[in-house]
Amino acid sequence: MHFKFTLPNTTQAEIESVRLNVGHLPPLLKNNIIEGRYEVQERRLASCFLTAEDRVLEFGSAIGFIGLYCQLRLGIRDYAGFEANPNTLRLAEENYALNGVPPRLTHAAVAGENGTITLNMHRDFWEDSIVADSSGATPTEVPARTLGSIVASLNFQPTALIADIEGAERQIRWSELPASVRTVIMELHPNVIGCPETYRIIADLQREGFVVAAEEGGTYAFTRP
Repeated sequence: MHFKFTLPNTTQAEIESVRLNVGHLPPLLKNNIIEGRYEVQERRLASCFLTAEDRVLEFGSAIGFIGLYCQLRLGIRDYAGFEANPNTLRLAEENYALNGVPPRLTHAAVAGENGTITLNMHRDFWEDSIVADSSGATPTEVPARTLGSIVASLNFQPTALIADIEGAERQIRWSELPASVRTVIMELHPNVIGCPETYRIIADLQREGFVVAAEEGGTYAFTRP
């Protein structure tokens, strides 16, 4: 029997007109990309709640797919991504180059304070976390920046935030979210931070005027008028 994830010569794949280097990815992730099953909830919510006029800030850029999807498929021009893992950041930069899109990516984790923070890096980058158990991980010091300092560094006023940061969402001071942001698309991780912290984050966003507009598989779209 022939399985796509065993194809050693498959080095590139395409989802929604976005080309990705897959040659060095773990087999399961590689197969998900080849089958078009990668980041399904995030791209579906982005297509529903974002338009070409949005200006997007992303935390947890990973290999760059969502950023490229938003720019190539949705026509978004102002987009800035932040990624804590330096190795994953290089993969994102390669994918931006593969698609001919100038990368606006920064090596930093969003955190409660500016400085540095310990990122527990795993073999599979989607398990990286600054808050989860470090068992089996390689602790690595990475740059850390607050939401407020990140927003101040941008050359545009963001209207949307996309985040998938493996529990680090509990580090964000949501009161620092500028009034210009009307949409937040974020995966929450109760398995990492617990249900009380997850509910607190939702409550914090509600205090900032957001409502839950949609949810798919733990990924939420929050909007405010």
